[in-house]
Amino acid sequence: MRFGNIAAPLRRHGRLLAVCGLSVLLHAAVIAWLDTRMSAPLPLIGNAPLAVRLAGVAPAAPPAPAPPATPAAAPATATPDLPAPAPLQADAPAAIPLQAAAAQPSPAPAGGGVAAVEMPSRYRVAVPPSASLRYEVRGGAGSAGEATLNWETDGVGYRLAVDGILGDIESEGATDDAGIAPRQARYRQGAGSAGIAFDRERGAIVLESLGRSVQDATGSQDGATLLMQLVGIGLADPDQMQDTVDLYVGRPDGAAVERFQVLGRERITTPLGAMETLHLARAGKAALEVWLAPGQGWLPVQLRATAPDGSVRTQVIKQIVRQPAP
Repeated sequence: MRFGNIAAPLRRHGRLLAVCGLSVLLHAAVIAWLDTRMSAPLPLIGNAPLAVRLAGVAPAAPPAPAPPATPAAAPATATPDLPAPAPLQADAPAAIPLQAAAAQPSPAPAGGGVAAVEMPSRYRVAVPPSASLRYEVRGGAGSAGEATLNWETDGVGYRLAVDGILGDIESEGATDDAGIAPRQARYRQGAGSAGIAFDRERGAIVLESLGRSVQDATGSQDGATLLMQLVGIGLADPDQMQDTVDLYVGRPDGAAVERFQVLGRERITTPLGAMETLHLARAGKAALEVWLAPGQGWLPVQLRATAPDGSVRTQVIKQIVRQPAP
């Protein structure tokens, strides 16, 4: 009886323990299932997930230590030796004193619209006395007409008219410390004409036919006065006529430095007889050659123009009339 009484409670407790163990196992299974479901990634709706990558940034290098300051040496300046002016003949016009200076960039004037240019060298210039020149023009087939150059000056102002292989140009102006200083020039082209004006105060050359301006420069010339400026340079000091001569020239379509190469002495034949000359040439699309005669006051006694199409025209002196001094 005692063992029977004890076995009955044990059986009851065994069933209870079995039920509790089964409950524990069921709870563990449920917890494991829930853990699996919660750890899975949730599906996204809409756009794909963005991938972000962080790039390593190299640390900035520390600034290099500044070198110790050392006193800068003052640049040495060399003063060029200027050639002494050549002695002038008693009847030669007085030269305008000028100090030869190296070319320096010219600043654009106030107001804008004008580009800076490199100024050519300046020369000593003597104003040529008044003279009228007549030429015969020779083309590829022989004589092709006549050309003229009329230069009038009182030493202060001037008037110049050329009609020949350079075109039909009228110019008027004055003189300054750089030689001939045009105020305005008119280029006749067929039935019309184109004018330019030299605005010295504003430092501009006004191209009237284009309605705009370009930079002016000291000693600037037009297409006619460039001849007489070359004459004045030779009159003032023949030693300046070496290597090249640069002139800043304004024309209806713009302005530029025109370089004349000094080719040397040359004896030419003219209707006035043989003459010793200095031969200069300007290269370019419209090439120009000039023969200046020192024995004739450095006047241009022969000119030759080569057009872009290769045609050549030459004008040769046949008469020189010198006007009396005012």
